[in-house]
Amino acid sequence: SWWGFDAEDSTEALQAAINSGTSKLIVEDMGSPWIVKPLLLADDQEIVFEEGVEILAKRGEFKGRGDTLVTARDIENVTLRGYGATFRMWQEDYDNPDLYEHGEWRHTLAIRGSTNINVYGLTLTQSGGDGIYLGIGEDGATNRDIHIKDVVCDRNYRQGISVITAENLLIEDTIMRNTSGTAPQAGIDFEPNNPGERLVNVVMRNCLTENNNSSGYMFYLRPLNADSIPVSVRIENCRSINDRGHSARVITDGTVESAVGGTIEFVDCVFENSNQPGISVSKPAEQGLVSFERC
Repeated sequence: SWWGFDAEDSTEALQAAINSGTSKLIVEDMGSPWIVKPLLLADDQEIVFEEGVEILAKRGEFKGRGDTLVTARDIENVTLRGYGATFRMWQEDYDNPDLYEHGEWRHTLAIRGSTNINVYGLTLTQSGGDGIYLGIGEDGATNRDIHIKDVVCDRNYRQGISVITAENLLIEDTIMRNTSGTAPQAGIDFEPNNPGERLVNVVMRNCLTENNNSSGYMFYLRPLNADSIPVSVRIENCRSINDRGHSARVITDGTVESAVGGTIEFVDCVFENSNQPGISVSKPAEQGLVSFERC
């Protein structure tokens, strides 16, 4: 609040605080939301959102189909710490064709081509896209060294989390639930867009997908091919409960010559009460390994 607080629009103040160069920024609970238009994060900063803080998308804004509440683009060394804090948007507005052009990229938090990004304790809700989106940066740069822990992605429009490209990604103790709006509507979807993207050393541990309108743990890997860097993903002690699609679904291209290699491991996982088969795997027998151990 050193930089100001305006109960109607705090965008300028909060962006100025982020741009100030301070190594640690504390966002206080002012008794009403910090109402903002899109915000851009900066290098080398820890932002602590105090318990009770709500970062709220300004209603009537975010007209661009790709407007995101908070974006980390081509930066490094950022921690967002928000136990008991919430990032919230206006999903029902974005789904109204009388108000908004349809889109699926109005994410709550987008991480693009960034390194050493930590997200702890936040609740990310009611986006017009994903709770968290991990996509490419400038010149197709991947995300590296990303840690997401104790996060709740609730009632988002497209996915709880979308992973387009990442290397050294750890997601722990995170809940992805109630996704509904536009396909794929998964809890988490690993969905690279082209062969040059990667899913390398990705680990999920102690996570829950629940009551999503499609699959819990979704891998749509057809855009990768046999020349892509092999995938390496481990899902351990995770659960899918009451997801309306499959609990776990893996799809690669259909031939050895075109399908990506690598390994996807599910270890000590529980798949319960999905509307479609709990496990669905579509891939060439000879290319790549999908394994289920003590599930």
